[in-house]
Amino acid sequence: MTRWFLAAGTSTYTELEPIDGVADELERMNRLFGETLSYETAPALLGRSADAVRRELGGGPERGFGADDTVVVYYSGHGLRCGERHYLAGADSVEDAPAATALATEDLVRLLAERGARRLLLILHTCHAAAGAAMAGQAMLGQIAQYPDTYQNHQLVSLSVFCASRAYEAAHGQAFAQALEAAVADEACGGTRARKLLLESLVDHMSRRLEGQHATHATFLSEGGDHAFFPNPRFRELPDGIPLSEQGAGPWPAGTGFVGRSDALARLGAWVSVPGGPGHWSAITGAPGRGKSALLREFHRRLMEREDARDAAVLLVDVRHRDLEHLVARLAESPLRTGSGVLLVDGVEEAGSPDGGDDGESRALINCLTELAAARPDLRVVATASRQLVLNSSAVDQVDLDREDPQDDMVGHAARVLVEPEGPGSRSGWSAEEARGAAPRIVRRAGGNHLLLRLIALRMAAAPPAPGEAEPNEDAGSPTVAQALWDLLRARSRDEGEFRKVCVLLTGLAFSRGAGLPWASGLWPGVATRVCREEEPLTDDDVRRALDVAAPLIAEGVDPAGRSAYRLHHEEYAQALRDAAPRGTAARAERVMRDERDSRRREHPDRRRDPCLDEQCGKSATDIEEDALARALTDGVSAWMRWAYGQFVNRMPSWIRGFPEMVFIGTARGSVVVQTTDGQGREAVTVTARPGSGLYIERVGHQPRKPDRDL
Repeated sequence: MTRWFLAAGTSTYTELEPIDGVADELERMNRLFGETLSYETAPALLGRSADAVRRELGGGPERGFGADDTVVVYYSGHGLRCGERHYLAGADSVEDAPAATALATEDLVRLLAERGARRLLLILHTCHAAAGAAMAGQAMLGQIAQYPDTYQNHQLVSLSVFCASRAYEAAHGQAFAQALEAAVADEACGGTRARKLLLESLVDHMSRRLEGQHATHATFLSEGGDHAFFPNPRFRELPDGIPLSEQGAGPWPAGTGFVGRSDALARLGAWVSVPGGPGHWSAITGAPGRGKSALLREFHRRLMEREDARDAAVLLVDVRHRDLEHLVARLAESPLRTGSGVLLVDGVEEAGSPDGGDDGESRALINCLTELAAARPDLRVVATASRQLVLNSSAVDQVDLDREDPQDDMVGHAARVLVEPEGPGSRSGWSAEEARGAAPRIVRRAGGNHLLLRLIALRMAAAPPAPGEAEPNEDAGSPTVAQALWDLLRARSRDEGEFRKVCVLLTGLAFSRGAGLPWASGLWPGVATRVCREEEPLTDDDVRRALDVAAPLIAEGVDPAGRSAYRLHHEEYAQALRDAAPRGTAARAERVMRDERDSRRREHPDRRRDPCLDEQCGKSATDIEEDALARALTDGVSAWMRWAYGQFVNRMPSWIRGFPEMVFIGTARGSVVVQTTDGQGREAVTVTARPGSGLYIERVGHQPRKPDRDL
């Protein structure tokens, strides 16, 4: 697969006013796409006539693109409107004769499609750019309607347009290009886990920087989701569940920061290797903070590093604040759906609502795992769960972490955190000798709780003892997790004001579900501000400071839309924040999530539903009714079209020779149409588009009736 970036623009015109800075802009965009986003670039087409641009961007089969290539075309210059059409002005364009002297915007789609472009993004930096996007989209839809075989032959499968201004707005100077460059560079649009930057995230970020104009985007065709036109330049392949503070660290001496549990790991390894089906599953149990999730994820890492890892399917599913439907969906899309392997499920006791109202969802998951293990002898199931959930179950083999593993090296772990609090390569003010002396006292204060040990050690690492300073009192009693949490945050904050803002942002995460909240489009700070009733809105700078201060307490994952999302690294942290929140915060958090989802739908009706907000809210009765109504309308309208066409054919057979087929285009939210052919030659052609504005095309072809045998 190759990514191609093609830039064109005009600064000086024969008839039109000149535009300053176009040459610098195209050079900047070539650097952005070539160096930052790893596109193949070509010299920009600067100051060409419309015919010259048409010849350069078009071409015959010898200049075709590969089947897996991605093409981005950037155009900067004057945009002209004439009636219902939008044009890109070339050097010799005349404002009163755009059809003869300029390049119609929709022709860019045709030019690149003729060269075999299958995934195409147009970036239009012109006045009234959104009008050009609309014209290009309508022309594309009309082309598919007239020649549906073009789509069936997979000529164009993904088409998006990125615009510098709305249809009625002018584009000012180089503001759009500068805003695009800044958005790609800003970690708010995508941290380290997202593989791509979503167009809507970039647009939202840019719109906050632009004055007098609004960046917009539209997706007319997609392959079941946004194409990665903007690969995330910060993306790194990292294990799930590690805290932000350790993302940049080198490897631990043993491969991870995991400590001990040799007996438990050996037992799990032997259990999944037993030939034949055990007919039951294994639960990792223990009190909060004992390291159940850490053990499960270390076991997952070791399974993936085995020599036979490529031959055996291993799936790790985090059901924290999720439901049974999430587990079923992950299984359905994995090789474990029909094949053998190992299923690892984390956070069963934390399933359902973040406020922990009841354990109904957790028990539903337990029942599902029990039935799955009994029905699928080729599947090994391991999950973390509280002892109460699996008590007296003969189908569960427990690995109880409350029974201390003699191989645990908690003293060594405490000393390591004191010296290298943010992973290998990091340094605190503690020397190795000082850390070895203080570690036993930390272990005694933690009382065997791995989570508490880590918090105490991190707090001490944040404030190393000054020369001659008295060491912490080893006889002090064990703090609670909440106390150790507040102590750590205060020690890492610059002042009380920063500490308070950090707590507000973490509280927003504590009441979130699933993967947590994305920073993109201001979702995380916006939700946290409203949940905690802050008078002043939290800013991106506040988020940056929170990610620095609370780095050991936050994990980064990917939300259902593919954006980087943030959550608390351990459920005990989230519970401490929820307990400290005023009464009624849980109900307010749920209302805020729903209000945020609804307001974004109203503000951007052209966008799909935000899957992260849908996950946070769950499906309401209204959502279910709307989906059912949309499906009913789609099916009903389609059936009426077929009936009307049948009546037309039967009543006017002499006319049908002039109408061998008809093509219907319709939209309905949530519509899903698959490609089918029936015995009469009727076909339903699938076009996958945004669920919020689904496009489907149905071609009804007429097969001439065969004469009866006696004629």
